[in-house]
Amino acid sequence: MSDTKLLYLTDSYKQEAKAKVVEVKKQANQTGVILDQTIFYPQGGGQPSDVGSIEGKNGSIKVTQVAYNQGKPIHFGKLEGNLQKGRVVSLKLDWRRRYNNMRLHSAGHIVHEAVMKVAHGIEPIEGMHGIGGKLYLKYKGIIDRTLIPQIQEKTTEIVASNKNISTKLVSLKKLKKESGWVPKNLPKNKPLRIVRIAGFAPIPDGGTQVKKTKETGAINISDIDYENGHSVVKYQVLAQPKLPSTHDDPTFKPKRTLEEFASSITQLEEKHLEKLSTASVDQKEQVRIKYLGRRGVVNQLTKEIAHLPVKDRKEAGEQLNRVKLKIRQALLGSKTKVQSQRLKSWLDVTTPGEKPPQGHLHPITQAIEEITRIFENIGFTRVRFPEIDYDWYVFESLNMPPGHPARDEWETFFIDAPPHKKLGELVLTTHTSNGQVREMERVKKAPIRMINIAKCYRRQHDLTHTAMFHQFEGLVIDRGINIQHIKGTLDYFARKFYGPTVKSRIRPSMFRFTEPSFELDFSCVHCEGRGCRFCKSGWHEVGGTGMVHPNVLKAGGIDPEKYTGFAFGMGVERAYTLKPGLKLDDIRPLYSTNLDFLEQF
Repeated sequence: MSDTKLLYLTDSYKQEAKAKVVEVKKQANQTGVILDQTIFYPQGGGQPSDVGSIEGKNGSIKVTQVAYNQGKPIHFGKLEGNLQKGRVVSLKLDWRRRYNNMRLHSAGHIVHEAVMKVAHGIEPIEGMHGIGGKLYLKYKGIIDRTLIPQIQEKTTEIVASNKNISTKLVSLKKLKKESGWVPKNLPKNKPLRIVRIAGFAPIPDGGTQVKKTKETGAINISDIDYENGHSVVKYQVLAQPKLPSTHDDPTFKPKRTLEEFASSITQLEEKHLEKLSTASVDQKEQVRIKYLGRRGVVNQLTKEIAHLPVKDRKEAGEQLNRVKLKIRQALLGSKTKVQSQRLKSWLDVTTPGEKPPQGHLHPITQAIEEITRIFENIGFTRVRFPEIDYDWYVFESLNMPPGHPARDEWETFFIDAPPHKKLGELVLTTHTSNGQVREMERVKKAPIRMINIAKCYRRQHDLTHTAMFHQFEGLVIDRGINIQHIKGTLDYFARKFYGPTVKSRIRPSMFRFTEPSFELDFSCVHCEGRGCRFCKSGWHEVGGTGMVHPNVLKAGGIDPEKYTGFAFGMGVERAYTLKPGLKLDDIRPLYSTNLDFLEQF
C-alpha cells in the first residue's frame, strides 16, 4: 500500500479536494479513514491537526483528529452511514482553524529568525505552535531576558515588512546544502521540505504556512524561561487579520458564468412553485427538506456562488435569496392555512394564555451592581471617568514612560485626532487606572476611597479576552495605609462576592504604578482551595494590586511623604465567570445575542 499524497505540503490554502478511500478502520468509539491523498494536516511538529469533513455517496465522517502513521495520515471521527474502499469522497477543511494554525506556525518561524539575529551561541531544539494552546521555541543555551526588547523589535520588523514566506520540496542532499540548520532526527517517512522567509536562510519544515509575514498579525514575545540549561522563548499571536479565501487568488478561474447561475435560479423558481401548488399538507415538509434542507437545492446553489467571478457574486446571492424567500413564504402560507382550519374545527376558550417574555439585566450589569454595593458598604464611592482619555492619564502619570510595551500600537487603540500639547494622544483606555490621577485631581486632598468601574479596550480577542471588556479599580489614599489594608479589603470582597469560605492571597509581581506590587488570587469556590479539575491548583488569578507608587501620588498632587495608598484592579468578566456554578471558560458568549445562553442568568 503506497503512501498518502500530502497535498498540504504544496498548497496550504487548499480547502477542498477529492480523494479515494484506501482503508476504513472501525473502532469502538470512532472510525479511522486512510485516503490516497489528503489536504488534512496530521498533528505533529508542534502544530495541531486539522479538522473538517469527509463526505461520500453513502456516508460521511466528521474529522476530529488526524494522526500520522508510517507514511499514511489516519482521519479519525464519527462515521455516519458507510464509506467504502475505492470510492471517491469529498474533503473539506475547517478553514478558520487551519488558517489560525498556519498563522501560529509561521509566527514561530518569524520569532526564530528574530532570536537567531539577536542571541548568539544557541542551537534550536524544538518548537510548539499551538498544541494544547502552547506557543514557544526551545533552544540549547541561555538567552538573557534582557534581550526580549531586541527580539520583540526584530520580530515586529519582520512582520511589518510583509516578507514572502515560501516552501519547496527537496531531496535530502538539497536540504543539507540549502538549509541553515538541519535537525538531528529528520523524518524518514515524510517528504522533505524547506520553508524560507525572504532574506533569511531556509530551514526544514513540514507544516502549513501563510504566504506573507503580515498575515500572522501582531506577535508579542511574552517571556523567556529556563529548563536544564535550555532557554524557552514564549510568544503570543494577537490580532487576527481578515480570513482569506482560496478564491482571492488572482489566478482563480471561474467555473460558471452569472448567466448560467441565473438559469439555474429560474429553473428552481419554476419547480418550487409548481411543487408547492400541487403538494398536499403532508408533503410540505418533504418539499421544505428538498429545497431548504442542509443538503437541499438552495444550499447546493449557495456553494456554487464561490465558483463565479468575484464581481458577480453579490448579484447572484441577491437572486438566490429572493427565491429562498418566496419558498419560505409559500411554506409559511400553507402552515397558516392548516392552523386556521384547525382553529375553526376546535377552540378551547378556557386555555390559559401565553405569558409575554420578561427581560432582565444583562449578567455583566448584574455583576457591576453587586460589586458596587459590596464596596459602598465599606466606604468606597463609585466614580466614572472618560473611556477615551489622554496618554498622560492612561500611561505617563502612572509611571509608564514612552517606549513602554503597553503603549505599543499592537496593544492599544489610538484615536486619530490631533494630540494635546501637554497631555499627548487620545487613546481608548486600556485599563481603569486612568481614574487614579483624575480622582486625586478631582478631590484635591486625602482621604480617598473610590471604586471606578468602566469599559476598557485592548487589541486581543480569544477565549479569555475581548476587544472591549469591563474592569473595576479600587483606590485608597490616607495616612498610615499599608499592605494589611489591601489584604483585609480583598478578603472582604472575596467572602461577599464568592462565599464565606473563599480567601485571597497576594504574590509578589511588578507593575509600573505600584510598589510593592502583587498578583491577586482567590481560592477556588468549587474545591475550597484543595485543587480540582476546574482550578488545577486550588487558586484562580483574578487581577493585580499593590501600594500606589510615589510618582503616581506626585502626579495627582498628593504628598507621598504624608500619605500612602493602595490600588487594585480586576476584570468584571473574569471575576464573574469564577462564580460558583458557572464554570464559564469562554467570556465571548456574554456579548453574544444568543438568548438561550443569556436567559440563564
